[in-house]
Amino acid sequence: MIAKQREKPDELIAYELLSKRKQLSEQEKRRYRSLAKGFEGEVMFDTYLDKLAGEHIILKDLLIHHNKYCQIDSILLKNGKIYLFEIKNFIGEYYWDDDNLFMLNQVEIDNPLVQRDRAHSILRRLLQSLDIRLPLVSYLIFVNPECSIFQAPLDKQIILPTQMNRFIKQFPITANITSQEKEASEKLAANHIEHYPFNQFPSYQYDQLEKGIPCYQCGEMATYPQKQGIECRLCGNLEKGSEVIMRICSEYQFLFPERKITSTSIYNWSDGMISRRRIFRILQQYYEKKGEHRCHYFE
Repeated sequence: MIAKQREKPDELIAYELLSKRKQLSEQEKRRYRSLAKGFEGEVMFDTYLDKLAGEHIILKDLLIHHNKYCQIDSILLKNGKIYLFEIKNFIGEYYWDDDNLFMLNQVEIDNPLVQRDRAHSILRRLLQSLDIRLPLVSYLIFVNPECSIFQAPLDKQIILPTQMNRFIKQFPITANITSQEKEASEKLAANHIEHYPFNQFPSYQYDQLEKGIPCYQCGEMATYPQKQGIECRLCGNLEKGSEVIMRICSEYQFLFPERKITSTSIYNWSDGMISRRRIFRILQQYYEKKGEHRCHYFE
């Protein structure tokens, strides 16, 4: 049972959309890669949790606050315990030395054990405040099979890629969800915060972004109008006109929530690749019309 699904972070969505319409700076590219890699690792770990036998409850991507904010990758409630998972999608070779983690070229990186222990501490205090008395166990998960960790400490609850399948199989098949676990999951889900208040979105302005329609398949701005919809010159993907309009409306609304959706605004956003009349017809079908006469818009 999944009590909270994983959702792609807003910041990552913003970078995905912007990368198609502007040249990202080197700093923005690094941030984009880091976010994409982290999300990819979390989704990879989800595929392992999908193999869990028996009854259990999973909460994914939980943002909590107890004096401090903390993003928790995954929580599992099973067998009368709460399991916290800090997931790392590292690629390459690393080694541990004196409680610090290094790449093989001896460059030290941020210690993921510190991040896991911080999450454990904040979650433990939140559980106490909610009167949840289930034991809390935390693991650091290296999920990518292309990652090797040498000299990993044996007493730190670290799971390496080669241990993943055995780790998942260790949970008993017959365990059932208890009322205590269900109540705990409901309290934790209720304490999830939808948006981190200090997210640093990339900076952009409307005039800086290339207008047009990126290909749904390959993401390139290489599309052109066809009678049936929009086709990509590079990959040949053909997308129905109505689906294109809904997609670019959603994109426009995400990037510019303060702007109103009108047939003219979407026409300009598409660089005139779809007629205003067709855009207006689709907006009328799927959105609620507001305002009167020339001042109307859609929500």
